[in-house]
Amino acid sequence: MIIKKLLIVTAFPPCQKTAGEDYTRRLIEDLIAKNYKVDLIYSEYAGHAPELPKSVRIIDVIHPTIFNCLKSQKFHPFFTKRFDKRVLKHIQKIADNYDLLYFDFSQVMIYSMFVKHTCKVLMSHDVIWQKYSRKSGILKAIEPMNVAWIKETEGKVLQSGSSIVTFSNKDCNLISMAYNLPSKSVNFYLKRKNFSYDGIEVNSNVFCFYGSWNRYENSEAIDWFIDNVYSKVTVPIKYLVIGGGMSDELKEKLSKYINFSLTGFVDDPVKVIASCQALIAPLHYGAGVKVKVVDALTSGTPVIGTNVAFEGLEEDGEGLLYHAESKEKVIDLLNNWQQIGASDKQIMAKKFFDYYECNHFTDLLPIIGDKG
Repeated sequence: MIIKKLLIVTAFPPCQKTAGEDYTRRLIEDLIAKNYKVDLIYSEYAGHAPELPKSVRIIDVIHPTIFNCLKSQKFHPFFTKRFDKRVLKHIQKIADNYDLLYFDFSQVMIYSMFVKHTCKVLMSHDVIWQKYSRKSGILKAIEPMNVAWIKETEGKVLQSGSSIVTFSNKDCNLISMAYNLPSKSVNFYLKRKNFSYDGIEVNSNVFCFYGSWNRYENSEAIDWFIDNVYSKVTVPIKYLVIGGGMSDELKEKLSKYINFSLTGFVDDPVKVIASCQALIAPLHYGAGVKVKVVDALTSGTPVIGTNVAFEGLEEDGEGLLYHAESKEKVIDLLNNWQQIGASDKQIMAKKFFDYYECNHFTDLLPIIGDKG
């Protein structure tokens, strides 16, 4: 079967606000550039709006609500908040008009369970049971039951697809181990291709943090750094905090330190990261490949991070990944940092580009079509 027309059902508006949304936006642009016809159903998300080529037809919008969860109590609420029965009937009615149905993010994959089609792709941005197994909420006593329920629902959902796609071989292995299902990995689209340091000055003593700060795993990491590392760094360092969504509480906390500067959301974060010595990413929670790390590597900027930060990256770029699981290691790295100039970063950016700018979802379509 030759795939020509796709219906994408996605859990968030494709836009540049977050890494996952930006991946969907870039995927759609890639599909359009390669002459695929794309129709879209997306789920509302406060403050975010689609940024799409004019040729993309938006045929429906999902309205997330807790009432959707109450109507499907057999499944974990993570998977049902966006499960709108009206939208389901719409998809069922039009499914045969498409060569491929693409369910983007785990939050909308449940639709696949109730739609008949020979070619249903499930794009797993994260393995959800692993992500939640790392959380430690207030109700710790019931957390194991919650994770078990998530795992049970995720398994049923993933079984409904004809193909599963992830962002790393690590996640493919997790899905195989947990659910005995095959999957294939693809790479993110790099924000900048053939990155150039022309006109960019690399600061000798500036390090950065980057992320969507309304996400717990990101805010926890910078909190941890302040509480465990900051006072032990004895060399003069300035810290640049890139990204939007920060709570007033965290802003107030960081404002007490004169060597912290907040940029808020920026249109070209890779360029800002490139002006720094390294990205600091002491992540302890979350799952999947961290796009903030990929963005830094795009510019040849090293990353000081935990194993969680480096999950899914298949290659330790020479001079790029600095593993630091303990606070002592982060402190030692910062106190003894050897300055890196633009010329060296340019060389490392080229190496990373040659390694990573390949293996996109559009490359899989002929294989998926043959299966269909």
